[in-house]
Amino acid sequence: MKFLKSSSKSLLCSFLGTRWKPTRCFGSVRQIENEVERDCVKDEKRRLFQNGLIPVGALTSKPYAFTARSWELKSTASVDVLDGVGSNIRVDTRGYEVMRILPVLNENVNEEWISDKTRFAYDGLKRQRLSVPFVRLDEGQLVPTTWEKARAILKNEIIRLEREYLGNGGFEAQAIIGPQVEVEALLQFRRQFLYWFPGGSIHLQERRGGVPRTDFREDYLLNSTLSGIETADVILLVGTNPRTEAPLLNTRIRKAVLYNQALVASVGCYENLTYPVEHLGISPKTLREIAEGRHPFCVQLALAKRPAILVGNRALQREDGENIYRMVKCIAENSHMIREDWNGFNVVHTGANTVGALDIGFDSKYRGLRTIDCERGNPWRRTKFLYLLNADDVDGLDQLSQDCFVVYQGHHGDYGASIANLILPGAAYTEKNATFVNMEGRVQHTNLAFLPPYQAKEDAEILHDLIFPDIVLDIPQMGVEILGPHLLRSHQVQTGDPSVRPRDNMLQRQQGECSTVPLGPPIENFYMTDPITRSSKTMAKCTRVQQLFNFEG
Repeated sequence: MKFLKSSSKSLLCSFLGTRWKPTRCFGSVRQIENEVERDCVKDEKRRLFQNGLIPVGALTSKPYAFTARSWELKSTASVDVLDGVGSNIRVDTRGYEVMRILPVLNENVNEEWISDKTRFAYDGLKRQRLSVPFVRLDEGQLVPTTWEKARAILKNEIIRLEREYLGNGGFEAQAIIGPQVEVEALLQFRRQFLYWFPGGSIHLQERRGGVPRTDFREDYLLNSTLSGIETADVILLVGTNPRTEAPLLNTRIRKAVLYNQALVASVGCYENLTYPVEHLGISPKTLREIAEGRHPFCVQLALAKRPAILVGNRALQREDGENIYRMVKCIAENSHMIREDWNGFNVVHTGANTVGALDIGFDSKYRGLRTIDCERGNPWRRTKFLYLLNADDVDGLDQLSQDCFVVYQGHHGDYGASIANLILPGAAYTEKNATFVNMEGRVQHTNLAFLPPYQAKEDAEILHDLIFPDIVLDIPQMGVEILGPHLLRSHQVQTGDPSVRPRDNMLQRQQGECSTVPLGPPIENFYMTDPITRSSKTMAKCTRVQQLFNFEG
């Protein structure tokens, strides 16, 4: 559409062959519809499209558009913590606000890509934030307090529990660690919690039960590595959806299909993974048939030169997770996936630092999130002290007794903060220098882009002087150099050595009954998986589009 004055009507009519239509407009402006020009443009676009040269505009970010100039931004290299891949990113900030997040080239991890959730969920970092400590009164109301008072409240509560239950059979003290807790905070928390509660239990939110095993590091890693999975020729997916759990891993599998003609099969619910997938079944019974060599797919595994199997961590959190793990290991052994030049056994983690927590010894000895002497109906019956360290997505917390004292340490007011008696504000991943280990065992670091809001502190700093900031604990400080020396080698992958593993492993020989319950989707909503994304306005719109196809509503 063009707008011209009526004085130029005769000239343009004779030159362009236009056809005028009188319209209502301001003053002497008239609307011109140029049929000749319109037809020419259509023919040109059709010709360019046929030749693959159709031009497009700049692919700009709508949330960032018209908000800042490039010379106003401060760029900080960091690592994404919204999934287990650990994509290398660049955080652009202006003052105390994240303006945009861009990918950083790393051929071994994310190449030059990041997921939509990584790129656009940063607006959740400024909403629902915890900036001051809170304490819950007897009436149930949360009121702000100071750090000194928060430490005094925690100290008095521990002393009260010890005096009250000293001669009454004791009490249970539990701690649950979330998926975005860095290695430095884990070391401080391990020292503090086990000092005040020697009989307490520490559990990982992303690891329920005794699987995956932690005796050998290759039992819980993505051993093929992100770049190595492209060379696999037969890939079996068990209870995992890499498109939602780890989109950058899914692109690697897609490259293996496109360029290596890899065959991909899956056991679990049907999902659109953007490449051809042979769906074998939906329950662990199909997995048992493959492990015993009775399934036709065993022929493909036997003929493969570089077979690989990927089992989702969420599938291992089921009631029959231990049996699923045994069958997956049996398939890997029978198909010769584990050898000196290739290790095709892989565990897909959704937590940013689940591997780092397992590396330094956070291994629960009990099944599920509870101890072995608890009742199955109400496993939280004897728990009188619960510490949630960035843990929000935990089932069964509604069964906690009324006299249980809950401490929540985190950076967002999510579910964990709603049930807490004491809230300690922490720092998000863009507000601290921290160490994370991705699903393949690669050690990476986030860098401080700006300070935490108001009175919030880094998690390691909070835990260092949690109860008595001036006291010297009489237990040795076991650092990374003792618990995990390989964590000192940044941007490297410390692979396991299959040669030191015993061949006659009881884990593979003992197999229980198979469940007929289908393997469900590991993640129901890709756009909201943690407190940051649940606080994001952009992710809320994406969820609405996915469900209701309404972005403007």
